[in-house]
Amino acid sequence: MTNMSGEVELGASKQRVKSFVTNPDEFSSCLPNVGEFEKRNQEEFSAKFKVDLPADMRKGLLANLSNVGIKMNFKSSINGDSVSIRGEGRSMGMKITLDLKMDLSESSGKTVINWSAEVNAGLIMKLLGEESFKKISDQIIGELVGCVKSKLETT
Repeated sequence: MTNMSGEVELGASKQRVKSFVTNPDEFSSCLPNVGEFEKRNQEEFSAKFKVDLPADMRKGLLANLSNVGIKMNFKSSINGDSVSIRGEGRSMGMKITLDLKMDLSESSGKTVINWSAEVNAGLIMKLLGEESFKKISDQIIGELVGCVKSKLETT
């Protein structure tokens, strides 16, 4: 299991941020390399996406892999100024779960998100190694946060 956390400030109102991260159409647009997307309702969606593996990780069993496919079901929920997104799915035939919590606060028209994520990838983490898994996770989070920031600050 890997735990991550951080903080990001966005030039958008708290309501707009909350609306974006809980809207399946908008949030899924920031997942990396989305190949399939199915909106089930306003809180739930499934997506199949690919995560690129850096060249330095392609050795041993992973020598011929340039990316890893992930298929997940996501569900968001709102509790006051907190947003939670739960993801459950599979990658390389193995179970993976994600619990993302975002606490939102607003000041002067900007929103600060204090976020924490818990990723449980069991055998995938063992296959990639903890350091490599953390590197990939940091890359995904960085791309996701960058995309959300870019989309919210240009609308």
